[in-house]
Amino acid sequence: MDKKLLRKSLIDIRKDILDKDRKSQIIVNKIIKKNYYLNAKVIALYKSLKDEVNLDYLINYALNCGKTVLLPRVIGNDLVFIKIDNDTKYEKSNFNVLEPVYDKEKVYNDIIDLIIVPGVGFDINNNRIGYGKGYYDRFLFNKDIYKIGICFHEQLVDNIPVRDNDIKMNIVLTDKLN
Repeated sequence: MDKKLLRKSLIDIRKDILDKDRKSQIIVNKIIKKNYYLNAKVIALYKSLKDEVNLDYLINYALNCGKTVLLPRVIGNDLVFIKIDNDTKYEKSNFNVLEPVYDKEKVYNDIIDLIIVPGVGFDINNNRIGYGKGYYDRFLFNKDIYKIGICFHEQLVDNIPVRDNDIKMNIVLTDKLN
């Protein structure tokens, strides 16, 4: 199956997943117990879309634990990661995602220890299929950051076709895997 068809199929599957809040909590609970989370000082997360794994609890938890939390914002063809706190203001992007209001002083692209990467789906070899714009692949290229892909178990497939510019995750977590 080509990437376009696979992407559409996985988005359709994700829409029909039941009990997303409970499954999201299972995934978040796995993350906060892992050494790569416990040892990370600077964590890049994202504001979830309606059908994605909900990371709001993890964002609040990490802030309360004193970690530096960054969220992405699209600027042109690139992602920048902006430090947030409990007073951060957000605005909707062209992709209907909540992004922190841009503040050049709060861009922390070069000191990320751990990044949680969204995806439409992942495979058992830690490959990812996103929404097709390549923002995360471009951002992660040649960066030494521990990369966690997260999704619901129903979004995990045997094989995703990959290209040279596709970035592999270090690990993929689902509500049933890892």
